[in-house]
Amino acid sequence: MTAPPVDASPTDPNSRFALPVEVARCLFCDSAPARATASGRDFEYASTPDTFDLMRCGGCGLVFIQPRPAPAAMSTIYPSNYYAYNEEEGEKPFVKFFRDRMEKIKVDRWRKLVADDRAGILDVGCGDGRLLEIIRRFGPQDWRIAGIEISAKAAASSRSKGFEIRTGDFEDLETAGWEERFQLALMHHVIEHLREPRVALRKVARMLKPGGVFSVETPDLRGWDYGLFRDRYWGGYHIPRHFYLFDSETLPRLLREEGFEILSVRSIPSPAFWVHSWHNWFIDRPWGKRFAPYCQPQNLFAIGIATLLEAIQLATRRQSSNLQVLARKISA
Repeated sequence: MTAPPVDASPTDPNSRFALPVEVARCLFCDSAPARATASGRDFEYASTPDTFDLMRCGGCGLVFIQPRPAPAAMSTIYPSNYYAYNEEEGEKPFVKFFRDRMEKIKVDRWRKLVADDRAGILDVGCGDGRLLEIIRRFGPQDWRIAGIEISAKAAASSRSKGFEIRTGDFEDLETAGWEERFQLALMHHVIEHLREPRVALRKVARMLKPGGVFSVETPDLRGWDYGLFRDRYWGGYHIPRHFYLFDSETLPRLLREEGFEILSVRSIPSPAFWVHSWHNWFIDRPWGKRFAPYCQPQNLFAIGIATLLEAIQLATRRQSSNLQVLARKISA
């Protein structure tokens, strides 16, 4: 069901789309040809009936959506019930327990990399403050924790928990006063949403102290679930909200080009991508729509099966569809 090749530079991309869209480009290659590797729609929120192509650059292998939603479409493709705006609402205690323990492992690792117990910590795309609370619970008590969030409602939720929050689109947000303030910056499942990732990385670099640590997490095009659902239904596509999809070569390359030293590149569990892939497969079939509502991360049976699959592939291949890169700002 792979989509046929399309021109990576349509003359009038708005001619066949309900949403306003714009032409996208590879982050690395100016003129290398791109081919359609997948095609799909918004299976999760049904925010638009449009079908989008996922293009793979023939020069570097980077995958990007083409065309992509224009800025005027953002409020449509990110509805008020978008999951990141209220992650804690409806979270089952059993699921929360295991998710929190996985995040604690990350906090313990950050503590080893950031020795200062009074360090500034920044979460870009902090949502309702779920990760900020985990950092506060498991990290040093004097860490100074702050966040940036595009949703005013989610930012207000984070702020109500006692965190310093700035609200706005990170790519355009004014960050005066935060220059070289932080020893650790987090950008977890945000970079793939950005229109200009290079601009965002430069902004992060300005806010980090020399030698500061940068943690980036993003979908990875190498897991079993991607291989099974890559033509249309893979949950990591998150069509049309993920603009760029990286792997263990393209993301470190981008970070190096923007002034970071790579500390580690590793796969970490992401059972949610399995669950969303099953949901997308079911919802695209008339007979399957009755089963799709059960394919949600809060369904204990679905997330349990997905977690088992993740454990098996990580044990046998040291690989998943979730990439974590730790990098350090190179001192001037």
